[in-house]
Amino acid sequence: MSSLLAQLNTELIHLLETCVARTCTIFPMQMGVRAGGHGSGWLFAQDLVVTNHHVVDGASGEAMIRTVDDGEIRAKILGSDERTDLAVLRATGIKATPFAIRDEGPRIGELCLAIGTPMDKSLQNSVSLGVVGGVGRQVALKEVRFEEAIQTDATINPGNSGGPLVDIVGQVIGVNFLGTNSRSGFSGVGFAIPAEIVRQIVPELVEHGSVARATIGASITSRHRKTPNGFATAVEVSKVETGSLLKVGDIVVSVNGQQITRRYDLMKMLNRKVIGTNLEIEVMRDGKKKVLNVLASPRLPA
Repeated sequence: MSSLLAQLNTELIHLLETCVARTCTIFPMQMGVRAGGHGSGWLFAQDLVVTNHHVVDGASGEAMIRTVDDGEIRAKILGSDERTDLAVLRATGIKATPFAIRDEGPRIGELCLAIGTPMDKSLQNSVSLGVVGGVGRQVALKEVRFEEAIQTDATINPGNSGGPLVDIVGQVIGVNFLGTNSRSGFSGVGFAIPAEIVRQIVPELVEHGSVARATIGASITSRHRKTPNGFATAVEVSKVETGSLLKVGDIVVSVNGQQITRRYDLMKMLNRKVIGTNLEIEVMRDGKKKVLNVLASPRLPA
């Protein structure tokens, strides 16, 4: 048993040495000087660093990043999205190899590591070990509701924001964005944006600088409904705009032939490409299937 633990310990150390070289501290800048505060980030591609929107919000288009091997490098903020709390920076001169992003979603109970610079800039490259405590969480803050968040007990403190949440082979499964604290201290509940959303949003931020979204004139929510085989998650219309073809209580079954089983399935389809087009939306209404042709209109910024 001791030899097994020793091997695990050695492999874990090697993993973290590889990961910290791909992780950085981010200092937002205003008018060429540091604006105060910091966050974390990680190498998405050879010259692209991903972090949180709230880390660089208010910066004047640039930030200073600091890596363990390359020192401090100025970076340009290419784009930022408040709804997903993601931002992308371009920084040349980073020698590390970018992280791999895992294709499969995380599983409850699997080990994970949160890497970043918590609390103070002197604590760069800190690591905390935990497990995935939940998936598919909706985390509602004052202005934004985050979709499909990963819950973990790996410690996420202020400053960890934007750093990677990785699995035991060093693949990114999420981007740390929120730790919660109780009056007695750390509550053991933190959240990360899943890699699925990173893969969707980051390329659009690189190309356009922002994310364009569509609306179908309705608000939707996820709920559990009874089926012949037990319970399943349903996507239900909770509110409609005047003139909408959808009705409150409609269950969205598919859009353009693609099955909708969770709220994010629909949200990721309402992207830049469908604005101005008619979507074929199949719903269950009063126990019967109904197909609606709904115009996807531009969604106004929050």
